[in-house]
Amino acid sequence: MSHYDCPCMEKCPLHYAMSLIGGKWKVQILCSVTNAGTIRYNALRGKLDGISNTALSSALRELERDGLILRREYLEVPVRVEYAPTEDCRRLLPILEQLSDWAEARMPADESTTKKEEPQ
Repeated sequence: MSHYDCPCMEKCPLHYAMSLIGGKWKVQILCSVTNAGTIRYNALRGKLDGISNTALSSALRELERDGLILRREYLEVPVRVEYAPTEDCRRLLPILEQLSDWAEARMPADESTTKKEEPQ
């Protein structure tokens, strides 16, 4: 079967799902926010070793736009912003955990790592 015959080539739900969570940092952000329940920007950034402010801000905007995280801004001085998982995010995490288990079972031994954070 050629890739042109593949039923997933047009309007593929899996492709759509990957467009929502794909990228270098989105899965780590989702896991961190879900594990924290509610987390402030700097605390989240501290959990993501090597992420730039630009990358984190961009990913958070996209995840909020796509309905996976909630952003709450409090009118205080200085302004306080907190992020929390949506119900869609909570439903996604067990699926990501299964994907992680599947991938870990297939990784070469020298690349396999112990999971740093377990989703709730």
